[in-house]
Amino acid sequence: MHDILITLVFMMVFLIFSVWPAVKAVDFIKSKRKISQKTQNLLTLIFTISIALSAALFMKLG
Repeated sequence: MHDILITLVFMMVFLIFSVWPAVKAVDFIKSKRKISQKTQNLLTLIFTISIALSAALFMKLG
């Protein structure tokens, strides 16, 4: 339980820094395919959370 809590705390810090790569990734997808604004917002949210969680896990495990 303690490990999960520490990982989530690390993730909160990385959320700030993972927005820019998520926006760039969604812009790349948008340039290749036509996506709606709702889908673009959802993809940005999903990419932001997944990048932050990945960085937090690497920080915790590394």
